[in-house]
Amino acid sequence: MTVIGIDPGSRHFGYGLIESKSMKLIYGGTINISHSLNLPERLKSIYEILTDIVKTYMPDEMAVEKIFAGKKIPSSFILGYARAIAFLVAAQMEIPVYEYSSTEIKKALTGYGRAHKIQVKSMVHNFLNINNRISYDCSDALAVAICHINSKNVEYFFQNNIKRN
Repeated sequence: MTVIGIDPGSRHFGYGLIESKSMKLIYGGTINISHSLNLPERLKSIYEILTDIVKTYMPDEMAVEKIFAGKKIPSSFILGYARAIAFLVAAQMEIPVYEYSSTEIKKALTGYGRAHKIQVKSMVHNFLNINNRISYDCSDALAVAICHINSKNVEYFFQNNIKRN
């Protein structure tokens, strides 16, 4: 099964595809959109590039980071638009979508829900045996995919190994 992880953003949109059984990196990167484009143009670019990636690699599932509503409410709205693009592409390609909070993702990779980005990135490199440099956005997207795969593996284990009364 192939999982695509998404770290949404309107300027830097991270994505990463992992083969779940072997935990092998298939493809990953960051869609970097010029700040000179207006928001609708940036969203259109994300839509077109993400659609091409999904059509090329045909992932079975999509895992997306949930929105963290911090102090910058307008930024949260823009992040929501970028997430909506990922959801639209998934819906058009009939790919199930799963969502994970930043805390869940960090805890799944590092054991600590408030880990720093550098710790998460380091664990992504370790999990996937990556020697090349990757952006933080790509690393975050791969972390979402790893979190999802591990979550599914735990769920599968409990379904198949716990006796039911």
